[in-house]
Amino acid sequence: MTRDKILVVGANGELGQALLRELGTEKAIAATRTANTPHVGFDHVRIGSDGNLPVATLKRCAAVINAAGSVAGDDQTLRSANIHLPRVIALAAKNAGVPRLIQVSSFSILGAAEYIDRTTKERPINAYGRSKAAAERLLLESSSDELSVECVRLPFLFSATKPGLLAPLLSLTTRLRYLPTVAGNPVRRSMVVYADAAKQLVAAAQSGLSGISFVADPRPFDYALLATILAEEADINIRILQVPRPIAASIDHLLPALGRRLLRSSLLDPCANRVGDEPLGLEEELRKLVRSTYGS
Repeated sequence: MTRDKILVVGANGELGQALLRELGTEKAIAATRTANTPHVGFDHVRIGSDGNLPVATLKRCAAVINAAGSVAGDDQTLRSANIHLPRVIALAAKNAGVPRLIQVSSFSILGAAEYIDRTTKERPINAYGRSKAAAERLLLESSSDELSVECVRLPFLFSATKPGLLAPLLSLTTRLRYLPTVAGNPVRRSMVVYADAAKQLVAAAQSGLSGISFVADPRPFDYALLATILAEEADINIRILQVPRPIAASIDHLLPALGRRLLRSSLLDPCANRVGDEPLGLEEELRKLVRSTYGS
């Protein structure tokens, strides 16, 4: 039997659907817990209640991309989705002779690190980050000549239709007409668009690398870019407000989650980026988001 398919686990999610679009019906098989395929025309299998996958399907696959997981919930929910499921998938893949597993991982493993490279220590600050770190350790321990495993760490993902935390940021910005930044320390954050993340995950599935890798758009998000796009696409003028360091420190102390989102950078070193240095679709997707939000 020819192994020429890539199994996308978690195909109902936004990233899973982007993976199906990137691969197309000839290459992808969708795996979900529901009975319905997320896209018409794709081969589809159900994930068992224990997390197992049909052996006959795995024997058709050159790789499995695990895009399933949970970002919220109690400890049991996170462990089940982010640790138990990947472990079961890896064992099933190895037993069926699948040569390659790509695990979708997260920058959350690195906690509040403001600059990220290959030496940045794991310091997860929430249960989600801890569960993703545990999954990485388990999967990399099982990596072998029979099943090579690559854990691809992704930052914040968004699209014009699924903006996530960018939606409340846009709302707050246009209401107040300013963006805060710590004096002398502009906010720069690595992000990636769903479609670009999917393209890089497919490339990973077709490579021979193993271990931990990082993917982000080489063009980081920053407030100057957002202000420019708001002015050009929606005729909304925003000022960047320099917040004195003592005030920023107070926000960080009293409201740490808000401080991390508004005032802290999270930037990937270009040398650690699997993508290289050519900008991807972040700026254009931001423009689409602003146009769709403000009807321009």
